[in-house]
Amino acid sequence: MIAGLLTATTLSAPHQSELHVDQLPAPLDAAPFGINTHLATRSTDLAAIGTAADLVVNAGAGWAREDIHWYRVQPTADTWDWSFTDAAIGALVTRRVQIVGVIGHPPGWATPDSSDSPLGLSFSAPDPQQFAAFAQAVAVRYSRYITHWEIWNEPDNPLFWKPAPNPAAYARLLNTTSAAIRSAVPNARILLGGISPFDSHFLQGVADAGAWNSFDIIAIHPYVDPASPEAANLGSVTDSVRALANRYGARPIWVTEIGWASTPDGRHPPGSTDQQVQANMLVRATLLLWQAGVERIFWYTLKDDPEGDTYGMFALGTGRSDFSIPKPAYTAFQNLSRQLSAASYSSISDLFARSTIVDFEQFGIWLRGDQPYGRFSSTNQYQHTGSMAAQLAYRFPTRANDYVVFRRAPAAPIPGNPYAVGVWVYGDGSGHTLKIWLRDANGEILQYALGAIGPAGWRFMQVQVGGIVPSWNRITTGGNGQLEVPARVEALVLDDAPDSFVGSGSIFIDDITSMSGPEGYDLRIQQGKTPIDVLWAPQPILVSITSPNTFATVSDRDGRQRTIPAKDGRIVLPIGPAVTYVRHGS
Repeated sequence: MIAGLLTATTLSAPHQSELHVDQLPAPLDAAPFGINTHLATRSTDLAAIGTAADLVVNAGAGWAREDIHWYRVQPTADTWDWSFTDAAIGALVTRRVQIVGVIGHPPGWATPDSSDSPLGLSFSAPDPQQFAAFAQAVAVRYSRYITHWEIWNEPDNPLFWKPAPNPAAYARLLNTTSAAIRSAVPNARILLGGISPFDSHFLQGVADAGAWNSFDIIAIHPYVDPASPEAANLGSVTDSVRALANRYGARPIWVTEIGWASTPDGRHPPGSTDQQVQANMLVRATLLLWQAGVERIFWYTLKDDPEGDTYGMFALGTGRSDFSIPKPAYTAFQNLSRQLSAASYSSISDLFARSTIVDFEQFGIWLRGDQPYGRFSSTNQYQHTGSMAAQLAYRFPTRANDYVVFRRAPAAPIPGNPYAVGVWVYGDGSGHTLKIWLRDANGEILQYALGAIGPAGWRFMQVQVGGIVPSWNRITTGGNGQLEVPARVEALVLDDAPDSFVGSGSIFIDDITSMSGPEGYDLRIQQGKTPIDVLWAPQPILVSITSPNTFATVSDRDGRQRTIPAKDGRIVLPIGPAVTYVRHGS
């Protein structure tokens, strides 16, 4: 069913993302995206590694993220087995695939945990000197082929750093290992070990421990599944990380893992995913992450495994060596790589209908809550529109959780049935979290996180308001946790991030806005002289877009093409959850 007709050319400036200079998407090369391949660590047949490497190349991937497991390569202090690692690296480099090598997974003999089996895999923190010696040996062996080394995998994850994540301990490992690799391979580039970007506490701890200069690239793993990339606001996922980088030293941001499973599992409840959903999420997540300024993006993973992990582009089939069952995600990645090869970013627009709730031209009454850690006032120092805006000055004095709440009196009515709400913010680079309280028709007050405060410059921060709000974001009790309309804006909240922050600052706020109507997105890119619109909508809608030419070539997610004419400079077509590429011809 077609849900409605939206006209993309009616978009005004506020509908388009305004990006800071350090967040602008870099032009893509001919094979810009990567895959977590696991050829060295999950293969059981050396002969099948070449077949898998061929599929990586045929997907259009320019990069592979390959694990190098210490416990497999050096099972004892005096024993080395490079067979699978050599085969995997050789298969990829001979096919001109660039590699990020992930060094981790120590053997029990190299950790202080007495419960570890000496010959088995361990996730306990190893001796930094021994780990650095192994990493240096790996980097020297493959120095002709690999320049990018990721130190550990998810050190902030309690599953992968035992007995518990420890940023200072990881910083010691990172400092020692980075120095060892660079002393032997001066051109090596070091990646942070793939951390979650949603909580800056661990990264702050690494910086506080003096390890910021020990890595060249911030690697993050922004898993939001089973939520969609749009519902999870994936486009703002780099904000808190970038805020820290602005304080300690700018670094490129790479996503070295992102993925969705194709079958229900512990993260994906029944009915939330299938192979088609997985393929759609792959493309939309990659596009939004690139738009957010992420330099490299790696899908997790190439193939399903026998433990029930269905994040792969290939189904398990008869086992680890069977690559005969590609999923739609493989074809979607292949077409995405082709469509975006050597492309440059132009803009991204949403197709919402927008209404301003509070414009701050008339400031009104805002009452501060219990914590006296800020002041909210009218200002003409910075404005996004009009002549006035609001200034939120804060002072967080303790290393506990400090925040400040400003409640509007009376609460501001939100027109219609909002899909999302947002606000224009001129940041101070603090990385603190801006939240909004909404009061629904039943009097329930729900809290939504708009995102992390970025650097100086106006930026639109938004959050979807559909679905069930978790219990910790329900300000009142007794409701159903879902926003019932008509709704009102109750309050704005600034929450320190991390809680250990002590200090003060000031941000500016303008134009609290609601978005309603069918949801849709238009990413405009340029490939040479050819403009391309990349369109999608979580629910089917009909859109009308401008075209500078007499016809356009329309490609679906999987690469099937058709040509449609432009009429009066416009093209009308249906779009839906699967991305549509509109390449404007001459």
